[in-house]
Amino acid sequence: MAGEGLVKVLQVAGAALGIPAAAAGTFAAYQNYFSTDVTCQKLRNNIVATMERSVAPETKRSLLRKDVSEFDKLCGESDPDARTIFHAAIAVEHPAPAAAESGHATTADAAPATAAAVAQPDPSRRSQLQSVGVFGAPGAKEHYGWVALGRRQSGSWVPHFNGYTISDMSLPPPGTVLSAQMMLPVWSEPQGATNDQTKMQSRLPNGACVRVLSTRGGSGRLWAEVAPASCS
Repeated sequence: MAGEGLVKVLQVAGAALGIPAAAAGTFAAYQNYFSTDVTCQKLRNNIVATMERSVAPETKRSLLRKDVSEFDKLCGESDPDARTIFHAAIAVEHPAPAAAESGHATTADAAPATAAAVAQPDPSRRSQLQSVGVFGAPGAKEHYGWVALGRRQSGSWVPHFNGYTISDMSLPPPGTVLSAQMMLPVWSEPQGATNDQTKMQSRLPNGACVRVLSTRGGSGRLWAEVAPASCS
């Protein structure tokens, strides 16, 4: 209600000063944008805090589902990398039936199984999501990968790393060490408008450091091929 009252005051003041009424509408648009941005940041913080809790996996997934669902609706399109990480956190692995068992299934049993297969996400995708490890951890198979340096939101770049100010015309040179501002997926190749989750090879924790090997521009995200690095 306070926001609506302020908009009316601006409209009256604008009329008195000869300012178009659309100016107040612009204020309302900015108010909505910042409100959504604050909500998304709060959801990110809540989800990451829950992901780091030492509780049983099923309990953790249960705690995460509501916030992840809200993040998906409000923030998913503008922050696809966070959405990928959060979806991986609530994925549940469902092993496929053994071939020997499926060979003995009756026609009556086959119908419910088919319906269940349609209702559930691809088990191979779930297995891949759950197997994602930490980038640069001891024993990790991947020694380099691609990360989004930042994402475009409302006409400007939102950085994912500290250590270099990115722009369309300025990307970090090879050898630059960056530290992650948030948990991020590490990909086997740069992603397009929609993420291919089968290309996610590991995750980069908040605060972890990487060394830039090469960079690549993009319309929605700016990319860097990176290797694990020491923050000191």
